[in-house]
Amino acid sequence: MQTNLCYMTRTRLMGVLAGYIDYQFDGSRIVEFYHIEIEEYGIDRFEQLIAPDDHAVKQMRLEMLGRLGGEIVLLTEDEFGQIISYGMSINPRSKSLLKIIEKSHWFTEAPAANLDIYSTAVNKLIEKVSSKNAFIHYFLMRYFAQDNIYRYMIKSDLVKLDNYYSVLLNQLTERTDGYHFSALLLGKNYAMASGIIKLSEKRVDSMRNLELVTLSDVDAAALLRQQERVIVYNIFDENLESHLIQENKQLAPTLYPSGRLYINYRSDDRHVNKALFRLNDDVEVYIYITDGDQLLLVSNHLAHLEHWDNRLTKRFGSALRHYAAFQFDSSVLYDFILSNQIDFDYYLDQNGD
Repeated sequence: MQTNLCYMTRTRLMGVLAGYIDYQFDGSRIVEFYHIEIEEYGIDRFEQLIAPDDHAVKQMRLEMLGRLGGEIVLLTEDEFGQIISYGMSINPRSKSLLKIIEKSHWFTEAPAANLDIYSTAVNKLIEKVSSKNAFIHYFLMRYFAQDNIYRYMIKSDLVKLDNYYSVLLNQLTERTDGYHFSALLLGKNYAMASGIIKLSEKRVDSMRNLELVTLSDVDAAALLRQQERVIVYNIFDENLESHLIQENKQLAPTLYPSGRLYINYRSDDRHVNKALFRLNDDVEVYIYITDGDQLLLVSNHLAHLEHWDNRLTKRFGSALRHYAAFQFDSSVLYDFILSNQIDFDYYLDQNGD
């Protein structure tokens, strides 16, 4: 067996990684793709291409790696192996592990743990953070997730939390004694965290006055409220959806009882540079296709909505016709999806919107 190359996304601070290894086995080219969710699921997707052409590799690379929007970096085979082994250790019961054991000619057994090689790989996969705001947001995301990567970002360790949380929202205010933060968290329930962070030499020098207070669902919903813009189209071509996903491999799909949701994530992390961080600001647009042949294009950002409206109407022409446009003071998309309705107008009539 001969390894040609190994690549992985520089997205470690996001808590997710994707990569692939390209190797020769028994005279055939084999390319294996791995997707790793750091906090809970471990390796949650594995795909193997046998004797693929370059186009097939490019399409799978876009599907598996492109959705994360991060830079792609070259790793050595040993570095790649250490990261994959770590991903396996997160969730030894992952269904993808059985698939890897059954199909992979490369990963026949986990390599011996090597902290030096692992640390070198991790340092390559940590994003190049361009602002102090982004550094603090990422640090808090990893700390509250109880992801040990936060230790690479601080001079001394912190008290381990009893639970782990996702940071949904965080507001930073710079003052003379440091950066004051106020973060909305979601774990077993909602919580509000506050404290003061002091930076020194591109690392967290200290985090003081940390407080966590449980928050009600109602109060959390009020903090998360954002305007949502929706364009509704009627579909007049039964092949439109298959063309859409074939031509946009970066779209992340989720199946629901009455439709399919496709998410297009931003291709950069500029939103993390702002003092106010929102987790869902990494989404450019949502595309939801109902079993009733409606397509909903949804975004919190007008520029993204207009860009995708242009893109869809130019591509599909008369096969996709505008029906109506709406603007809401808070999110309605997921409520509509979970209602199992297939007509957005009917849903609004039923719910008095």
